This record gives sequence, C-alpha cells and structure tokens, in this order.
Amino acid sequence: MILQVSRAIGLFAIARRLTQSGLRILCYHGFALKDESEFHPKLFITARTFLMRLRYLHKHNYPVLPLAQALELLDRGQLPPASTVITIDDGFYGTYLSALDALHQFAFPATTYVTTYYSLKGGPVFRLCVQYMFWKTRKDGFKGSHLGLDWLGDVAWHSAEEKTKIVWEIIHHGETACDEESRRALCRRLGECLEVNYDEILAHRLMSILSPDEVRQVARRGMDIQLHTHRHYFPVDREAAVKEIRDNRAALEELVGQRLHHFCYPSGLWSNRQWSWLKEEGIQSATTCIPGFNYSSTHRLALRRFLDGENIAFIEFEAEMSGFLELVRKTRAFMNRLVGREVGLSSRPVCR
Repeated sequence: MILQVSRAIGLFAIARRLTQSGLRILCYHGFALKDESEFHPKLFITARTFLMRLRYLHKHNYPVLPLAQALELLDRGQLPPASTVITIDDGFYGTYLSALDALHQFAFPATTYVTTYYSLKGGPVFRLCVQYMFWKTRKDGFKGSHLGLDWLGDVAWHSAEEKTKIVWEIIHHGETACDEESRRALCRRLGECLEVNYDEILAHRLMSILSPDEVRQVARRGMDIQLHTHRHYFPVDREAAVKEIRDNRAALEELVGQRLHHFCYPSGLWSNRQWSWLKEEGIQSATTCIPGFNYSSTHRLALRRFLDGENIAFIEFEAEMSGFLELVRKTRAFMNRLVGREVGLSSRPVCR
C-alpha cells in the first residue's frame, strides 16, 4: 500500500531522476518449465512474469546495456540515465528454452553466468532435485532401507522443520559420500519412496543446467556467457578458489571461443580477501547479491544487484527500478550512521 501511494503521488518519478546516475543490475536464476516457481519462487520465475518485466523496461525507456559496455560507460562517467543490465545466474535450461526468446523480442542483451559441473555431467542439480521431490510428495514418511540408507531408519515427519532436517541429511550424504552416478541412483530411489516421478524430472529437464551444445547455441544467439565457478562454490582457500575459476573458464572458453573476464559469486558468498585472487585471474568485474545501485565509487568486484523472482510483486519491481527503494536504503543507512554517532557520543566518559 505504501508503494502504491508513493507511486501515485509521483515519488517514483522523482526517485528516478534523483538516482539516474546509478547502474541498475537485475539478477535472475531459473525460468520455470513446470511448477518450479511454486516450489522455489525466489529462484525460479515464470516466462509470463519475466516477459512483463521486460515489457516494463521497454515501455518506460530504461536503456538495457551489455554488462561490459555498461561498466565501461560507468567508468567514463557517460552512462545513460537509469541504465540497466540483465544478468542470469547458473545457466538453467529455461534460459535457453524461454528467456532467450523473450530477450530477443525486445532486443535486450543479457549476461548468463554459467556454472559448469552439471553442464558437463547432465541431469538435475542434486540438491535442488532432492528438495523439489520432498516439496512435491504427498507422503509423510518412508523406510530408510528402501532408499538404501539403513542408518536413516523409519523416516517420518510431522512438521516442516522435521521434513527439512531429513532433506538436509540426505543432501549431505549425497554430496559428501556419493559420486555423481550414485547421486542419480539415490534420486531415483527417493522418487520411488516419495512417489514422485523422477523420469518426468529428467524428461522436462527440471533443475538442469545448459548442456555444452546449448551454451554454444545461446552464445551464438547473442547471449554473453561469463564465469560462475565450476561446482557453484567459491572457497576462502586461495588454491581451491583459483581452481574453481580455472575449471569453469576452461570449460566455457572452449565453447564460446573467447576470453571471459566477468564473474558472479555463487550463492552471493564472498570476501574482499578474494579480490586479489580474482584480479590475478584477469577478472574485471564480479556481481554480488547485495541490493543497490552501482556508481563510479562502487568496487567493480562487489557490484550490487536486485534479485528478481516470482516472489517479487510487480510494484516492488517498479519501486526498485525507479530508484525509490534505493533512496529508502540510503535514508536508512544514513539514519543508522546518525544513530550510531549519537550512541557513540552518549557513551563517552564525561571529562571533569
């Protein structure tokens, strides 16, 4: 209601003028092929909602620029007002099946950060597949022995918390004690236990990453392919972190035929300790999951983005793009600093 009133009285239009120098970077992940947007609305967006977002950008004259061009113009102080970049994380199959055509409809460029382990291996992302099957099932228990995990015993849940605990026990086992072939067999048995059709998940490519050939195809159709680690994991250990970048780069550069210089932190987890490693690997920019606009003062290895998804109401999207929420963030940060200074002053010892 507050956002609706703010827009009606013209605050969105004022905010757009006040924040026009800020580079907006939108972040998307998966594009729903069936019911994934109901399963995980923060991670998956429907083709209809995505098309509505693009139509809004086009109708309201937001300049949508390629990532590299936008950053170059930002460095030179020549960025068009309210410039916007569209980024897509992970490289789910829906990027190829639905997002690409929607972007072409408006001639919008976009960058897709592709994680390559499941691109090369094929099949659904194990962790998401397990979570999806537990979300979809109507059962409330099964025997661990039927799953081949006798140590689980008779599994039952009576609350969302109990169910989540079991989900993560299975995920942890699969990720630490199984190879990829064993994880797929585990998913198939889990589907049988939960009465969820695993073959249907495979057939529809749910939670699956673009294949190498599909990466080539989207690149040929104008999609900017960039780095996102090989195993969707960016460790705090330098050697392991560099390996993630190099493995990812080796797989992708062979497919797109050019050097890649832009990076996205997986799961938005990062530390400025990692910046020197990124620079040594020739990384020119890195995107985070921190909300906000980007200015000449924004560190290029800590670019801010707005995470859009099916969970975001259209009025929230408008408020973000207009800069209204950016002004709210800045006001809140200013008030927090002001309160912090007042607390600091009041806590000082009195000199006598």
